Amino acid sequence: MDASPLFNPEYLPVIVATLVGFGALAALLLVPISRFLDREQEVAQDWTPEAVAERIRKRQRTATNGTPSSEPPDSSEQDDPDAPAAAS
Repeated sequence: MDASPLFNPEYLPVIVATLVGFGALAALLLVPISRFLDREQEVAQDWTPEAVAERIRKRQRTATNGTPSSEPPDSSEQDDPDAPAAAS
């Protein structure tokens, strides 16, 4: 069997357009997924055992000193449903 029809130069533009289109479609679909996963990885860093232990230490220092720490509170601390309610 002769393979010469497969390498016909008139098919080359179709092959190139198909490969470029496939690459563009793959990038169009995978770049947002990659960005989402990067953001989730950054958020996950706030929940490592070390980060959680540091937030607990900050909260304990604040409770024992009676004064707020010099650093602004984490947004995750403000949204913590397990945190004790502030007395009003």
